Parts: sequence; C-alpha cells; structure tokens
Amino acid sequence: MDKEAHPGKSAEPTSNVRFGPFELDTRGGEIRKQGRKIRLQEQPFQILLMLLECPGKVVSREEIRKRLWPDHTVVEFDHSINAAVKRLRDALRDSAERPRYVETLARRGYRFIGEVQKPGPPTPVEPSAPESDPTKRQAEPAPLRPRFHLRPGILVPAVFALIILSALAGAWYYKRGAQPLVTASRQPLMRLDLDLGNEGAPGPGARGADAILSPDGTRLLYVSRSRLFTRRLDQADATELPGTDGARAPFFSPDGQWVAFFAGGKLKKTSVQGGPVIALCNAPLGPGGSWGEDGNIVAAIDFFLSRVPSAGGTPTRLTELAPGEIAHRWPQILPGGRAVLFSAYSSMTGLDGATIEVQSLRDGHRKTLVRSGTWGRYLPSGHLVYINKGTLLAVPFDPERLEVHGTPTPVLEEVEYSTAWGSAQIDFSRAGTLVYRSSKTGGGLVTVQWLDASGETQPLIPVPGNYLSPTSSPDGRRLATTLAGDIWVYELGRRSMTRLTFGGGYGNPVWSADARYIVFRAARGMLWTRADGRGQPQPLMQSDKLQIPWSFTGDGRRLAFVEPTSASRAVIWTVAIDSGGSGLRAGKPEVFLQAPFNARSPMFSPDGRWIAYQSDEQPGAYGVYVLGFPDKHSKRQISNNAGYPAWSRNGHELFYWNFANRRLMVVPYQGRGDSFVADKPRVWTEKELRAFSTTRAYDPAPDGKHIVALMPAETPQEPRERVIFLLNFFDELRRRIPLNAN
Repeated sequence: MDKEAHPGKSAEPTSNVRFGPFELDTRGGEIRKQGRKIRLQEQPFQILLMLLECPGKVVSREEIRKRLWPDHTVVEFDHSINAAVKRLRDALRDSAERPRYVETLARRGYRFIGEVQKPGPPTPVEPSAPESDPTKRQAEPAPLRPRFHLRPGILVPAVFALIILSALAGAWYYKRGAQPLVTASRQPLMRLDLDLGNEGAPGPGARGADAILSPDGTRLLYVSRSRLFTRRLDQADATELPGTDGARAPFFSPDGQWVAFFAGGKLKKTSVQGGPVIALCNAPLGPGGSWGEDGNIVAAIDFFLSRVPSAGGTPTRLTELAPGEIAHRWPQILPGGRAVLFSAYSSMTGLDGATIEVQSLRDGHRKTLVRSGTWGRYLPSGHLVYINKGTLLAVPFDPERLEVHGTPTPVLEEVEYSTAWGSAQIDFSRAGTLVYRSSKTGGGLVTVQWLDASGETQPLIPVPGNYLSPTSSPDGRRLATTLAGDIWVYELGRRSMTRLTFGGGYGNPVWSADARYIVFRAARGMLWTRADGRGQPQPLMQSDKLQIPWSFTGDGRRLAFVEPTSASRAVIWTVAIDSGGSGLRAGKPEVFLQAPFNARSPMFSPDGRWIAYQSDEQPGAYGVYVLGFPDKHSKRQISNNAGYPAWSRNGHELFYWNFANRRLMVVPYQGRGDSFVADKPRVWTEKELRAFSTTRAYDPAPDGKHIVALMPAETPQEPRERVIFLLNFFDELRRRIPLNAN
C-alpha cells in the first residue's frame, strides 16, 4: 500500500524537457542529443529556456534583452541577440529559412514551433521562503549599479575607492597564477564616467591607447598635448611626467613603477614618480610594446617585433613577416613569458586582413588565433579580446595550449580605434577594471571632397568610409582610391564605383599618364591593372621587399617608387615603363636616392625635371626637399616639419603638408636653368584635412584650382576628454562567456 503524500510536500519534480532528438535538463543546465552532450553557451541556453517555457508563443527581443542583460549593461543588444540565436540554431542544426524549432517573426521576436514533451505539473509545494531567507537572496540576480558621471572638480575619492579595493583583490588573485580563477564570487558590472577636462583631450591621430591603467588598477596614465600625465585613482589631481614631450603608445612595467613610451624616434622609459627619461633604443614608428616579468620588453620596431632589455640595448628581432604581411604591431607578452600576442597586417593603412597571432618565445612557433581582428589582448579572466570595426569581442583562450575555443561574442560597442594603425583606445588592469574612450565615428571615417583655397567644399564621394590615397586621373574624370584594402575607381560623371582588386592588402594607386592603367602596391612588389576594370591585375615588378609606387613622369615613361629597408630607412628608385596595348612593362630599376636617412614620397614635377620628396636627414623631423632629375642637381629644402609633397598640374606650385600647424601649404616656384627657385610658402587653405601618417590625404586636381581631399566625416562623437571605467569587467565576461562551456 502506497504511503499518503504529506500535504504541502511534493515528490522531486523532473527537470527534463524533450523535443525531437534533444533532451534539456533545465536544472543541470545541459542539453543532450540522443544521450550525447551538446555544446551550448550561456546566452543561447537562456534563450532556449525562454522559448520552451511558452512553446508556440512569441518571445519578444525586449524580453530576451531583459533576461540576458541587466539595465545599463554596455552591449549592442540587437547584434548580440542575433549572434546568440544563430549559435542556438547551429547547435540544434536548425535553419532560419526552414525552421524546425526556432522561428523568427520579423520585428516581433522568436517562437518555438517544435513538439515539446514537458513533465507533468508538480504536486503542491510548501509556501515560498520569506524575503529574509538568505538562500533566496543569493539566487536573485544582482542589480547593475547606476552610472556615475564625474568631472575634475567633483571627483569623489569614495567612489574610486571601489576601484582601489577591486584592484587589491584582483592583484591577490593574479598572483595566484596565470590560470583564470572561475570559482570566485562574481560581482556586478559597474560603470563610471570620468571627465579629464581639457588636459585629457588627446591630439588627433593618436597611435596606441592614450589612457591606460597600471597593472594593479590603482593608477591612470594618459597622454595629453603629447605629454604624459599620471593620477592615482584615489586622488583628484594629475601630475605631468617631465621630459615626455612627443610621447605616444605608453605601457607600464609589471610592477607599475615605470612607464615606457615612444617619442622622438626612440623607445624610452621614466618612473611614475617622475625623474629622468632614459632612452632604451631607436624605434622610429613605435606601434606598441609590452614589458615582461623577466625584465625584457617586446616592442614593434622596423615592422617586426623585437626584444629589448628594459635597461636599454640593441633590439633582437623576434618575428618574421609571413607571405602577404607587411607589419607586426601591438604586442602583449602572455603571463609567464612563454609567448607573445600581436597583430599582423597586410596593409600599411587600414585593418582589413589583419589577424591576431601568437608566437612562442621559446621555440618561435607561431599560429593564427583570430582573423579580421586587431589589438588582441589576453585577460586574466581566461579570454582573448580584440577589436573589429569598433566592437570589442571576446572568446575563451587557453594560455597553455595557446588556443581559442568557441565563438567570439561581442561584449562592448563603440570603442574608439584607429583605422590607420589598428590600435584601440582601451586598456585593462589585472584587477578586472577596463578603461576606454567611446566613439560613434567608427574610428575616423572620412568623405572625399573637392576643396578650394577659400575652404569651400563640394561632395565627391559623400558616403563616409575608410578611404585612403585619393588620386585624380590625368583627365580629371575619375578618381582612384583605396577602400577596405582594395583599389577602387570612382567615375565622376556616372557617380559609380568600380572595384579593381579583391582580397585586400593593396594600396597607393597611381595613374598612368594616359589614364588607361593604374599601378599599385601589393604584398610583394607592384601590380598594374586596367582602369576600366577589365582583366586581372598583372605583376609590374616582383620583390621580397615592399615597393610603394608614388608618381609617373608627365609622359608616363618613368615611375618613381619607394622601397623601405626598415621603419627608419627607405630608398627612392625610378624605373622605365613601356606602355602599349597589352599593358605595362617595367625595365631595370635604378636607385635615385639612397642615404643613411628616411627618404619617401617621391613626386615627379609635371615636366619631369625635378623630384620632390620628404626626408628626415635633418635630425628630429621630416622636411620637404627638391632634387633635379636625373642627376640630382640643385638640391633645395622647401620646409622642415613637413611631408607629402605634390605638384600642381599647372607647373607653377608645389604643395606639401605641414605637420606643425596641420595645414596644407603651397610654394610658388620657377625653374631657371639648372636652378630651382622657390618663393615663400603660404597656407593654401585654413580648412583642416584628415591627415594620415603613412599615406597622403590629398591630390591636386587638373583644373589647378581644387584639390581632392579626405575630410573628417561629420558624424556625432563623444567628448574626447571623457574616459569610461567598467569595474568587475572580468566577472561580466565569465558570466556571459563561461570558460567551461562545452
């Protein structure tokens, strides 16, 4: 005889739900297919639970948002929900076009349409535990703390004490080892906005993160007016570090007592307490460094990564360029010093084709971790994060096996980043605090405009994009430019774009004199292609070295190009070009200028008698020079602290970009016999162009009255002096992207 059930008690209810070949254990948080466990991350699992709670009924996207993310969570919800639903469908082998389980209802939400076998209703249960029951309180999700806006005059030390406490706890946790701690109590994500005032507004074209946190998270260091400032987060005032003029891309020592940075073509260091600045080695470009626990620094020097003793010394190369690569940047030494993360690029400008790489520092073995990403960083939470078009994505990463697992998930939108250098305005402390700058401009988008000397503009390509190297055809009817790593031609009359290359890694287009062909840079050497888009690109010159075309003579019979030998040295060459009905053919190249300095941007004058170029032969800065061609007679310096010369089509003026006042300058000139006679330079227009440090941003038009210019896109953007702190960011990652998800 069965015993009578006690009133108010129930048998242990089943937690399994079945549909098709799948069985969902709602209590254990597992899904199995015919007994085999299926890998499903937390967000797709929660969406599946919501759908199975009310099969046949619509679950709105807003309901999903509220369940997955508390209010004020920093994420682009639409994109994240789409990604989570896609991962759910992939796990169920379902299709959005022909769904068997999850149906999409446009502008409404999702509905579970499969047949569900649910357990029967449970017998009555005891009354709910009172509100004072601590077990129940722990089960409820912790609310997200409100956002704080802090300005310099009202900085609240008590608020930043939270950061200090979090930092101390994180430092203790980090010292336990490099492996992430997944059993620690997880804290809610908190956001703090800090207005640094005018002193915290970085200059344009920032290279590297200009606001960074010390490893223990207790100190903020930032670049302002090209100098370094530091502030402890429990103090209201910042202190300038003397001797740091020209500083960029700073990074801390492991103990947080020193900061290294790039300035004046060198890698330098100084104490955070102030004191002398110590030069460590030559480093002309300086796209990133990382200070290891063993006392060595890994820095990006001459397009490669090199090891530099933190006391100074000769760099030792660590990496070599793979086929198609032209630069390695933004290294991070992994915990334990076994390996280094870095970003690899197939284009001098633009991020298309960039990859996140990892290389062992023991045996040199290298592997690709992420494609279409830049600024890769390993976090002690156990995740690899990186930037893709202003979005921070995260994926679990095993620092022992040097492998990523799972699908990358977007975790933070609208992070300011540089399309020219691949750096991002974001940094992390070991304690789990994140600091970043927000931007709604997409990383400095530009439009292509006609510009005259009065500053009047007319749209040429008004749609914002990452355009580079705009070059007008000799007849003025077309424009060649680089976009997304490929060469495009824009026809002014038809207002249409034609793509000439595919696959990325191309740049620096130059028109032939008859406007029939375009020569451009490839991964190794130079290619030519028909400007009308017919046919395939063909090799003009092949080389293991980078070759960058810059200009043709007026008759099209000779091409000037640059061949960098390092980040601080480049050789100017010219080569005879034969143009016929079958295309272009190159003769034997000849050295025009090879010297112990950096000579670039060679531009033939319209009559072919002169070459203007930029060079750093005067220490400290680039200058613009003119040399007679071909015998290099009558050398003349036009300006210092300047670059990117270009001749007007009328043969009477020379343009160049002034780095100091960020203005386009013009110099009237005359050729008197073998002498080049230049008048006084003047500002051509007060209108500021969008300047890039690796390619010119303008081209004189054939009419002699306008230039084709890259202009900043007029899109809303956040105040540049504001930085945003996210506390407990590592806990947020562990919640949303568990490391043990199968």
